[in-house]
Amino acid sequence: MPQPRSDTMPLLDHIRELRKRIIRALVVWIVITLLLSLSGDLIFNWLISPLDEALQLIVLSPIEAPILYFKMALGLGFGLTIPYLLLEMYGFAAPGLHPHERQALKLAVPGALALFLLGVLFSLYVLIPLSMPMLTGFLGNIATPIYSLAEYIGFVTTLMVWMGLLFETPLFIYVLARLGFVTPPQLRKSRRVVIFSAAVIAAVVTPTHDPITMMIVTGPFILLYELGILLSGVAARQRKT
Repeated sequence: MPQPRSDTMPLLDHIRELRKRIIRALVVWIVITLLLSLSGDLIFNWLISPLDEALQLIVLSPIEAPILYFKMALGLGFGLTIPYLLLEMYGFAAPGLHPHERQALKLAVPGALALFLLGVLFSLYVLIPLSMPMLTGFLGNIATPIYSLAEYIGFVTTLMVWMGLLFETPLFIYVLARLGFVTPPQLRKSRRVVIFSAAVIAAVVTPTHDPITMMIVTGPFILLYELGILLSGVAARQRKT
């Protein structure tokens, strides 16, 4: 890694260092994407695992499958590159931060990645398997469900990203509390509004609007909010020290 820069480093040197770090992250992204391209079948099997084996997936053009194959490798490769990219950005910013700010980043970044991954896994192994039977059974006596591979993968990945972001709620609340924008009493008073908002969010991000599926999303969100209240108490105590 490059030596820490001094506070008097010229602006041009800052830009050069940032460029080097971004280039290294791009190289890592390309390498990971190429490696994922060699195991694309495993990725697709992982994403379609929630589907009933009796359901058919089709492609609607000769180029749909190869384009989707490349897009999945590129997108997943970027996702796997994010930890390294954040490490490079931390290395760039760290010399200009106070010790407590560096410590906060060291805790926040792994926490954010872990929460996002937890949301992704929740979608793939809980939300989607419970939702797909309801979706495929809708008007089942009239139409036979046969899905486009691109549409299905797009549906699954979009839901996984939304849930990954939703699982960032506790960390987001902690940051707001640490900055003094919210307090634990304010958060506790907002519970009713949060429950209503959670139901609205569930109606937006879930594939179905049935009570069971919405509860699967709303319940964890409320639990995440309660965890955020606990973390806000920690943040409040940290602000006093």
